[in-house]
Amino acid sequence: MKAYLAGVTAVLCAVSSSAHAADSAAAARVLNVTFPAAVETELALSGGPEHLRAGATVYVYGAKGFTKTREGTNGFICLLNRDGFLYGGTAFKPTCWDPEGAGSYVPVMLRTGEMLAAGKSADEVKAEIAAGFKSGKFHRPARTGIAYMIAGDVELAADGKVTKTQFPGHYMMYAPGVTNADIGYARGKSGASDPSIFDGGAGGADLGYLIAVPHHGP
Repeated sequence: MKAYLAGVTAVLCAVSSSAHAADSAAAARVLNVTFPAAVETELALSGGPEHLRAGATVYVYGAKGFTKTREGTNGFICLLNRDGFLYGGTAFKPTCWDPEGAGSYVPVMLRTGEMLAAGKSADEVKAEIAAGFKSGKFHRPARTGIAYMIAGDVELAADGKVTKTQFPGHYMMYAPGVTNADIGYARGKSGASDPSIFDGGAGGADLGYLIAVPHHGP
């Protein structure tokens, strides 16, 4: 009986792993698309507050990944992040990182975009990023900071028009290694506007965020 249960467990794990891989591959196909530079620039900048947009550095996604198309003056970097495929997500994420994130989070997002464009699988990306943290190529932020995502996680049409907002606009404070248990967040019990930890993107727990969604309404 123990041997039988062990076999069933192994099969279920294999099926789950296969299904996850299929989800990630399908999501990668959705996200591995290019938009006109002007459209992508506008989408990338929509992640940040209006007063920071004019001075932000911008990266635009193309056939080989992200390319810097504008050098900024205020230390913020904005791009249309596509790392959702690592967890099977299909939303585009307009994001603007502060100067601390520019040297820690952004290099990981750029490499993830490069590997997405090259057709690498989610598992391959995760393995390389993990190895990069181990070797010192990538590193956690040295202090707390913020990444703005005030446009939310969005679905886009072929022309770059927003068709749906999957997750509302929010703020992401750097919280590497922090868990939901650490902050008392309980799925199904905490409120929609309660802060929570997200560590499913590129870099995993090494680049975890504390997400705060502005409270709207009573």
